[in-house]
Amino acid sequence: MTSSFHRRLGVLLVSAAAGFGVWKGVPGTDLDRAAFTAVASGFVNPPLFVTGEGSYAAPWSLRAFSTESKPDRRQAPVIVSLGDDPTGFFQSSPPAPIDLAVIFTNFQRLGAKKAATAAVLAWDAPDPVGLAALEKSLSRFESLVMAAPLSRGAVSSAMPSAFRRASLPLTAVHGDTSALPVVNRLPIPGVVLGGESAFAGFSVLELETGEGFAPLLARWDDRAVLAFPLLTVLQRLNLPLSGVEVRLGEYLKLSPAGPILPIDSYGRLVLPRKAISGYAEISAEALIDGGDDLFPKQAPDPVILRDDRSALDPATRAFSRSLPAVVAAIASDEGMAQVHTYPRWSRAWEIGVLSALVVLLTALSGAADSVRRLGAPLLAAASLAAQWIALGCASIWLPGIPALAAIVAAWIVAGRIAKRPGRLRPPAPPAVPAAEAEPLPEPPAPNKKAKPPAKKAATKTAKKTTTKNARKIATKAPSPKAPRTKKPPSNS
Repeated sequence: MTSSFHRRLGVLLVSAAAGFGVWKGVPGTDLDRAAFTAVASGFVNPPLFVTGEGSYAAPWSLRAFSTESKPDRRQAPVIVSLGDDPTGFFQSSPPAPIDLAVIFTNFQRLGAKKAATAAVLAWDAPDPVGLAALEKSLSRFESLVMAAPLSRGAVSSAMPSAFRRASLPLTAVHGDTSALPVVNRLPIPGVVLGGESAFAGFSVLELETGEGFAPLLARWDDRAVLAFPLLTVLQRLNLPLSGVEVRLGEYLKLSPAGPILPIDSYGRLVLPRKAISGYAEISAEALIDGGDDLFPKQAPDPVILRDDRSALDPATRAFSRSLPAVVAAIASDEGMAQVHTYPRWSRAWEIGVLSALVVLLTALSGAADSVRRLGAPLLAAASLAAQWIALGCASIWLPGIPALAAIVAAWIVAGRIAKRPGRLRPPAPPAVPAAEAEPLPEPPAPNKKAKPPAKKAATKTAKKTTTKNARKIATKAPSPKAPRTKKPPSNS
């Protein structure tokens, strides 16, 4: 009775301390978040985005990707299209640097403070005066994003400063960065990338076909360069590069509170390219004589100059065609489902459930060893199943971790006490009634042949004495004489 009482008392105290201690300290911690994410991954395809604090006031919330959502066309940029110019409106075809200087000057006249050019600004023998005018017009924008194709050559070239300012160190990218496309040069020489404050992102990659998913990242030496559409969204939202979080194979987050994009292990946007038009599409020729209301007032920044000439290579044409859809997808969180909240039980309910579990564990500790060993795993499995069902069917986050802590603590304490009974006082044997007492076994019969050593020694002494006396008597006694026989007379 003493051993059973000690076991139950130990289980009661330890399981209650473990269960309620974990219930008090674990909610809201990384362990609780990891447990919630693991259970939720059984119902929602990863990657999962968990927010909240796991408390009663701010419970865990879950957001996942959805393939049913569509990009918001209101997030598409205003496009200024640079076409073939069949009427010869500009000085040359393709437009010369002085023509581009006039176009960007009209950007500013129409109220655009942010600009981005998806058209590659490069010429074989540019006019120095026109080139200087172009650089001067570009420097007037508050922020500027440029684009250029990237490729991989046998000899690596130095990264331009505009690309370096818009890149991330590889150490800031989580995952296997060796899977990213590798680049090390600009295949077109003499590309204009803006002034000292401009940012540059890649338009196309030489190794990419231009079809399928849009690439967002590439690796240049020890840096990760970003795609042009991604930089334009950062420019629009005024988000710093330091806030970008990249997890290859999971997601790319523009900031802690910014858009979240699903990406694969190669740094590509895991969303199909859905063709949509820009918020407004204006020809470059219309800028010259356009009124002040040519750019829609409610249109999002920046205004993007896009190259739509028919002489472009297929990869560049595909990039220009998908540009509004990719920018809208990045800015509007395309593919993200609505936020779903998973509240906890009330404080009274959680305390009641944990108390009932502690009482059950205490009662189970006094059962037979086989029942006790089987009961703890069954209770743990039941707790996990209840946690799973409550989250998936009732959208409730139960105190599963405190329950498991109480079960494990009870199982360890009960096992240790059962294995070390010597530390406890052994129970006294039950008293048996005198009438029912078994008779003591009779002692074995003495061996008749065996004699005590003292008696044996006395017997030997007596034998010696008797033998000596007998010899003395035999010596003193006269020997009997033989009767004399008469000699017969002789006949002589």
